[in-house]
Parts: sequence; structure tokens; C-alpha cells
Amino acid sequence: MASSNLAKGISTHHTPTTSDTSDMPIKLENPYKEPPKRCVLCGIPVDYRNTQRLSQFISPYTGHIFRRHITGLCGKKQREISKAIKRSQQMGFMSVTLKDPAFLKDPNICDFRLRE
Repeated sequence: MASSNLAKGISTHHTPTTSDTSDMPIKLENPYKEPPKRCVLCGIPVDYRNTQRLSQFISPYTGHIFRRHITGLCGKKQREISKAIKRSQQMGFMSVTLKDPAFLKDPNICDFRLRE
């Protein structure tokens, strides 16, 4: 088979020369690629006794727990926050009906205007 390719003038082995390799495009990372979104609480333990952190995920007007699309949390941390809030309310660390909005202005966690 190799003899028939050589008879036709087709080479089966091609070694690139320096002029071929210098003309090849270089693979670069996309400069417009956005960095992957990280959960704010990934790597931070959620505790039902930390009412300051938990109160940032509750609406000051209704007392309902903010949902994932508002908080920007991953599914695992959203479940942990929901369970910790409910446990904290059942044990009396947090009130169920009235929420003190003293910790609502923390820009590290509770900046909901910038999330979309």
C-alpha cells in the first residue's frame, strides 16, 4: 500500500519545518471569558447560632427566606441556610415574625442590587 502511495506522489509522513510551525496559530485563553461564579458561602461553615449571618438571607418586610436566584448561593448552601434559619427560629435564637434589619447593609454578602 505504501508503494502505491509513493507511486502517486503522496507522502505518508510529513515533518513540519520551521516555516510551517511559525505560521501556526497560538492557542490563547479567551480574554472575554467571565470567571466562574462562586457561591459566597462556599468554604464557610453555616451555624444556626450565627444569627447575624442568617438574618441577611431573610426579607426584612415579610420574614421569608430569600430564594437562590436572589442570594446567589449554590443549592447545597441554600439548603444549609434554610435549615439553619428554621432551626434557629425553633430554638429561639431568631424571631419568626419580626426581623431586625441591623445587619442588612453588609456589602460582602447582602448586596442584592448587583445580582442578576
